[in-house]
Amino acid sequence: MQTNRFLTALQRLPDMSVRDTRHILSARIWCISRRAVHDPLPRLESVLQSGMVAKRFGLLMEVVMAVWPDPFVLFPPCCAAVSVDEGLLARAVELAVGNARPQFDELLREMLPEDARNTLFIRARQLYLVRY
Repeated sequence: MQTNRFLTALQRLPDMSVRDTRHILSARIWCISRRAVHDPLPRLESVLQSGMVAKRFGLLMEVVMAVWPDPFVLFPPCCAAVSVDEGLLARAVELAVGNARPQFDELLREMLPEDARNTLFIRARQLYLVRY
C-alpha cells in the first residue's frame, strides 16, 4: 500500500490552546452569520468574552475574506477537526498577537503578497491591544 507523503493529519480543536479554539470558532460563527445575513457580533462577544475583541475580530475577518487567495475553508461549528485554512489563521493570529513578524511573514509569504500580509498582521496584532 502506497501512502501520500503530502497528506497530514488534521489538527483537532481539543488539542489546541483555548485562545486558538476561540478564534477558530469565531471565524466559523462570523462566516456562517454573514452568509445568513445576521449580525455575528453578539455570538462573537460570547465566544471571545469581550465586545471590543469581537468587533476587532470582525474587522480581521473582513481582511481575511479580502486577501485570502481562495475561498476560506471552514468546517461546521460542531466539527472537532480544523481545516487547513482555520489552522493557518489561528497560527497567523497567534504570531501577530505575539508581535512575531518574521515568523508571521515566513508562514504566509508563499500565499500572500506583502501588502496583504501587512494588512492582516496589523488587524490581527490589534485584537488584544488595550487602548486608553
